[in-house]
Amino acid sequence: MNAAGRLLSQGVYSRSWVISVLVSRTQFMSVALILAVLTSALSMVYVTNASRNLNAALQQTLVERGQLHVQWGQLLLEKSTWVTQARVQRIAEHDLQMGIPNRKSVVIVNE
Repeated sequence: MNAAGRLLSQGVYSRSWVISVLVSRTQFMSVALILAVLTSALSMVYVTNASRNLNAALQQTLVERGQLHVQWGQLLLEKSTWVTQARVQRIAEHDLQMGIPNRKSVVIVNE
């Protein structure tokens, strides 16, 4: 057995002695508490940043929705002007050479 093995077997360097020398219980709790506080602080920074990014995206989406709403209203207005009765009749008479038929050329079919 080598020298290190003999020392360990004799209890000179037992685990409890090494742990007690390196880190006492209060030091361990202090380090654990500091790590927990740092983790909590970094998590708070991350969540705050994510929240701000989502809020900015929401505001941009609301602006875009408003623009699309205005465009939809303009398209509805344009549609109503394209389908007016007077415009359809003018196109039928002038461009397509259509007209109202005579009474003699109209045939009524009864079922």
